[in-house]
Amino acid sequence: MNRETERDWKEMLQALQNDRQQLEQENNEPSDEELDMAIKTGMKLGGKRSVAIKRRRLGLQMLLSAVCVFMLLTAFIKVSPAFAAMLRDIPGFSGFVKLIESDTTLKVAINNEFIQPVNKSDSKNGYTLTVSGIMADDQRIVILYSGTGPGVTKNTEIKEYVIQDGDGKNIVASIGWSHFAENEVEGTMYDTFDIVMADGYPIPQTIHLEVNLEGQWLTVDIPVDHSRFEHLKETIPLNKDLEVGGQRFTLKKAVITPLQINIDVQTDPSNVKKSNGFIKLALVDEKGRRWDSKGGFGMLDDGMTIHFQSNYFEKPKKLYFVADGLLLSERNKKFVINTETGETLETPESRFQLKSAAGGSLTVSFSDLDETESRYGFWFFDYGATFRDASGKTYKLLDKAGTQSSWHTTETGADAEIYYEIPVADYEQPLTFDVYQYPGYVLEPIHIELK
Repeated sequence: MNRETERDWKEMLQALQNDRQQLEQENNEPSDEELDMAIKTGMKLGGKRSVAIKRRRLGLQMLLSAVCVFMLLTAFIKVSPAFAAMLRDIPGFSGFVKLIESDTTLKVAINNEFIQPVNKSDSKNGYTLTVSGIMADDQRIVILYSGTGPGVTKNTEIKEYVIQDGDGKNIVASIGWSHFAENEVEGTMYDTFDIVMADGYPIPQTIHLEVNLEGQWLTVDIPVDHSRFEHLKETIPLNKDLEVGGQRFTLKKAVITPLQINIDVQTDPSNVKKSNGFIKLALVDEKGRRWDSKGGFGMLDDGMTIHFQSNYFEKPKKLYFVADGLLLSERNKKFVINTETGETLETPESRFQLKSAAGGSLTVSFSDLDETESRYGFWFFDYGATFRDASGKTYKLLDKAGTQSSWHTTETGADAEIYYEIPVADYEQPLTFDVYQYPGYVLEPIHIELK
């Protein structure tokens, strides 16, 4: 080992030691029980918030298991010397370790040198946004960034941002983030943007990123080297039929890339019931290794593209599509209520009732949800749906801050409430809402060989 390499190693290890000491000084972490309550009773504001909660919980589990940043990174280094060298090209990379560790696909990609250093910053009025690096294939791009400045702490979260292509056009994609306060040095926030492009929309040559950091807008243009992934894709024609709970589907094809697996699912239009999602869906190989589903584009009842963690670098010989069953509900159900008297006149099940109606605010309660029903979210009314009063006049649900809900854990599962806003008007009672989906399922194992 030459002197320069030895010095780099010493500096890196000292930084990791500092991270470890910082974590050991944290003595106010919430318990597992408190986290369970927070997840169940907190407002569910969609994919962004759920990602943040899940990633945070994984990090705390690692802390409770006495796995610190130092041990984690040295474990990486032992199995991948190239990874240690890569750290020297990405200053502050240790701040992103737990964000990456919580995603098996990203961790494996790192060990296969699948990262592009960026190291571009924008500074204004004492605030600095730094994009350290990206991981990208032709479907997904993960941006590793940090921020510093007056008032910035390890708990700072970016809530306003703009992500466009190099021509200034908004990208067509789902975007999540993974804030993880337990991982950072005080005074610096670390985060990621996890971008999954919609079908037919390629990763841009340049990503234009703007974030609002404590009131200061900062901008970084991120070049994406497509040569790093342009040939790294495997497409498997499937045309595999499956049936569960009397519902029929066809798995059309699988596309495997370093950061994601996509499987196109076609739903039989003659299905009697409404299909809302698979239960504990994953891909499993001949060794029993599991790659879980990560959601997808579209709704299953209409056909959708389902995303999974990637096994591109593991190269399994066999691959199976597995699930424990199917979430489903009856079609054409109505929810009829009188908002003046608070009565529920018609409902898909007696467990679903109007709890309160005042000033344009509706609270619908869901009781006695079992463990399976409480594990998955659902839309009782469709987003932006319309409803009718007794005269036939049509109104539209208001969307002031997204649909919100709260969950209360019980011994057998959970109770829940969903909150809606409707226009304040002189309605002719009762009001009729079309039910989009509601809790219900069938447990019936699915095991389809893909290759």
